[in-house]
Amino acid sequence: MRDGAVHTGIRAKLALENPFDTYVHDPARVDKQGWNSRHGFFETVIAAAQPKLVIELGVWKGMSAIHMAGLMQAQGIDGEVLAIDTFLGSSAHLSTPGRRAELLPKDGYPTLYQTFLANVHDAGMQDRIVPLPMDGNSAAYALARLGVKADLIHIDASHEYESCLADLRNYWPLLADDGILLADDYGTWPGVTRAVCQFCAEVDRPLFGTMAKAIVPKGPNQGFVMRAVKEKSYRRGAA
Repeated sequence: MRDGAVHTGIRAKLALENPFDTYVHDPARVDKQGWNSRHGFFETVIAAAQPKLVIELGVWKGMSAIHMAGLMQAQGIDGEVLAIDTFLGSSAHLSTPGRRAELLPKDGYPTLYQTFLANVHDAGMQDRIVPLPMDGNSAAYALARLGVKADLIHIDASHEYESCLADLRNYWPLLADDGILLADDYGTWPGVTRAVCQFCAEVDRPLFGTMAKAIVPKGPNQGFVMRAVKEKSYRRGAA
């Protein structure tokens, strides 16, 4: 995408308003914390897929979406990221003492979306990242009805086995025939690892994994060469 260009792609197709038309930037809300947001697999799959559309399910503060958008910009790819999240937090933000504060609730309601907008604005990626504040299931059904197909899908939502498997099943039909699925938290969250392995068996596709990420190509003739190196130890199930 040319610098300064305004996308009329996925936003127009979904008839979404542009939040940055009315957004007033608050630098104090910028918070670039994230997990696995600059993993080496991102550069690999962006280069391989050359995506016009990336779907990210599970956005948190937007750092991986921003990184993918930056990689597309650096590689001269005219692409955009559809960022899907409720921005209400995960089960851990309720079940783990002290973690709800991470959502910065105001009047009892999380305000994480404002942090996401601030980060996207601060990175200058307003024209490449299109937020869709919606639950993943409903978004998948709507996108399917509208005939949306993505070249790359990054799944980074629930860490629970059942819901992660459901996300993989729901978003696989939205992936182009030669597209790539990238699953976060593979190898670090047991439920996610189990779900990814089971899903790959269901769709009869190979799995190329490392700590925190797994690549699942949709095309039957796609593959990746992996290099194994010893990594520092990590705490299983850590966020």
